[in-house]
Amino acid sequence: MVEITTLSEVTIDGKLSLGATASSKGLFDFYGDDLRAWFHAQRAAHDAIMVGAGTVLSDDPELTVRHAPGPNPLRIVPSSMGRLPLDAKLLNDGHPTVLVVSRAAKEADIEALKSKPNVEVVRCGERRVDLPGLMNILDARGIKNMIVEGGSRLLNSLHEARLVHRIVIKHIPVITGSADAPSYMRSDEHSRAFELSKWRLVECFTKSGIAVTIYEPGTART
Repeated sequence: MVEITTLSEVTIDGKLSLGATASSKGLFDFYGDDLRAWFHAQRAAHDAIMVGAGTVLSDDPELTVRHAPGPNPLRIVPSSMGRLPLDAKLLNDGHPTVLVVSRAAKEADIEALKSKPNVEVVRCGERRVDLPGLMNILDARGIKNMIVEGGSRLLNSLHEARLVHRIVIKHIPVITGSADAPSYMRSDEHSRAFELSKWRLVECFTKSGIAVTIYEPGTART
């Protein structure tokens, strides 16, 4: 089983970015060196790292370890239709990357992605990526733990499927004032309401003046 830890920056008003079209990287401006080093050490401590296609589009992330010692995790990007910008950093820097598409993705799009250096494309799911099925594939490949850095739709899907083992939240001390900025979780047309899940606080500390809270599953409310 792949143990999944989600790691997110959340503002006081519960947003993952400063605005509807803003990159979440804007929240990194509130980091200090200590938090940045800790954050990258978390990446180095995991076998894999995952973001959704929306994060690739809005943030163009590298998902590598740069501010702490340690290896880069394997990058995993689920994108049901395989429509990712071919100039994205993680498609062109040569670090190992696995793109996961559904069987509905067009062959031409898949071939374009596979032409990128050290990029592998895996099909999993009919019209959308089957996340539980993907975890089985990764487990068979020896991936034992993975960090997920969002975004809101991917987080929603992972919680919907009850695949999350640990939640880490960096509490950024700003209020965006934006009603349209993405919140911690956001459903799409495929999502369904899921049952209440209860989590327990297992750790709380500050780095560079930013509070970090860590949660693990608690006992469900009856």
